[in-house]
Amino acid sequence: MKTKNFIPVLVLWGFFLNAQVGIKTNTPNSTLAVAGSLGADYKQISATTYSITATDHYLTYNGTGNATFTLPVIGTGTTSYTGRIYKIKNISTSGITLQASSGNTLRIDNTPVTSFVIPTGAYAEVVNNSNTTGGTWDLSFTVLPKPSNVDIYGVQLLVPPHAGGTAPVADWTNHTVTGYDTGTGTDAWWVISKASTTYAHTSAYSNASRMMLVYEYQGAPFNVTNMYPILTAGNNSSFPDVFTASFVSLANVSGKTRLTVSVSRIDFIGNNTVSGNNSNWTGTFLLNLLLARKLY
Repeated sequence: MKTKNFIPVLVLWGFFLNAQVGIKTNTPNSTLAVAGSLGADYKQISATTYSITATDHYLTYNGTGNATFTLPVIGTGTTSYTGRIYKIKNISTSGITLQASSGNTLRIDNTPVTSFVIPTGAYAEVVNNSNTTGGTWDLSFTVLPKPSNVDIYGVQLLVPPHAGGTAPVADWTNHTVTGYDTGTGTDAWWVISKASTTYAHTSAYSNASRMMLVYEYQGAPFNVTNMYPILTAGNNSSFPDVFTASFVSLANVSGKTRLTVSVSRIDFIGNNTVSGNNSNWTGTFLLNLLLARKLY
């Protein structure tokens, strides 16, 4: 007598009535509930032209040139792909043009497009929808590259009065004057020295009043490799004086970071004997410093 393997009708009936499947759980709370990790296909692409397949899921591009990734052609039945998700990460120094196949489109907003560029360091996710006219692939999620590859530090320093002004402040070296330092503790900047050059106004030429300033940071020295100072001179008083600041040097000296700057007054040169206005300035002004260092 032959023995037949069979599944009780009541069990089958219960399976179809309760269309929820659990993996490592006896109480699935969704159509498919997985009590554990989930793996999907991963592939790293270096070719500059790649046709995304039906079995792909997560793609990483690390090629050496601009690439073009083409999404599968959308069909019907088993090739309708509704709900299929592709994840694409660009770790190269070039761009990826993600394009739909002929006759298909990408839907970023209400206007379908044929392609989308994934820039360096960015990530994109697309999902197929059942819309065959308004965009067959939804660009459902994008992450742009890291906002910056630059480390930035900013501070506002003081520009002391000129040594040749009507109310002069004598030049100094070796931080013998402390009244123009800024900040506190390890975030303090000292004015180590200032050297003033007076104006020269003749029939042949005019030299603006200027000053060489050396500032020293009292905290841990900056890594000055690939560091670029950006300087702007500011006027924080009622005087009409206009200044320009030029970078001279940035270096670590005896465990401290030193910045040397040349500041010049550019709105007026000379001495107006009628008004008593001397272009060797007497006020205390501002120097805005931005240190930007390229990280990679």
